[in-house]
Amino acid sequence: MEAMTRLLPAVLILALATVAPAPPILAAGAPAPEATRTPPPTIYHLITRPLCSELHKHIAPAVAMILQNDAQIGKSPELFHRWNQGALYGNDNSASNEQGMPSGVTMSGDAANGTMTPSQNMALLGMENLVGPIANNVIAVQKMLDTPALTQGTGNVEDDKRLQELRAKLLKALASQQAALDIINGFVDTQQLADIQHSGEEYIAAVDQKDFTAGHGIQGTPTPMPGTYNPNSAGIGPNPYSIDLATIPGLTLGYNPVTRLIDGLHWTMDETQKRENEAAKSVMESASLCSNNAPAATHN
Repeated sequence: MEAMTRLLPAVLILALATVAPAPPILAAGAPAPEATRTPPPTIYHLITRPLCSELHKHIAPAVAMILQNDAQIGKSPELFHRWNQGALYGNDNSASNEQGMPSGVTMSGDAANGTMTPSQNMALLGMENLVGPIANNVIAVQKMLDTPALTQGTGNVEDDKRLQELRAKLLKALASQQAALDIINGFVDTQQLADIQHSGEEYIAAVDQKDFTAGHGIQGTPTPMPGTYNPNSAGIGPNPYSIDLATIPGLTLGYNPVTRLIDGLHWTMDETQKRENEAAKSVMESASLCSNNAPAATHN
């Protein structure tokens, strides 16, 4: 009995060995089986509607540049105020130059030869530095809003309608910024032209002398009087029938054409804000459509 119990585990082991599958026996010279290959990755195609694609590609960058212009244009009224203050409280070039160096206020360089005080020159330089960035953004926004998808359509009627609405509202906001740019750039060009036109007038009186050796005087070109020209009309001949705006009722006291430009800038800024608010509503509505409707995904 004890011998049978000892042989039982050995019999079970032999039985299990016969049930388990034996490894395949390769014939002599047969090629080894190839390793199992990794299946290729699944490629997903993300399909977005044209509205969402254009919001990402063109509308969002255009909005960003319009907001950049808002910040630049917002600096201009203060620069115009500084220019006005320079005209009111700045040094009188003719008076200081007559007193000479001991006065301590003698002008030198461009300030002595031109029509503006140093503070006015600095304010004008600040305005000039605004023109380039604003103009570059205006051009870039115009190009983005003139892409074929926004001007010719994408083929999706509903999305094309929304995109056309967005484009029109952004163009209106851009037009207000262009008006502000025209005011700033026009003033800068006018003042710079006036400064060049009247530069060096203080030397005309010095060379306009009579020749007493010949017994008669030589009459030179009449010396321009600095107080008689209007730098706001630089390069334009005076109209004999022009109306002095300071004589118009209601404008007699404290009239300043630069102040009118500041008022115009504030108007363009307010108008831009109104138009941007209208465009913002449409942009947010379109963005909500893209966030609520998840794009369909296909794989192959």
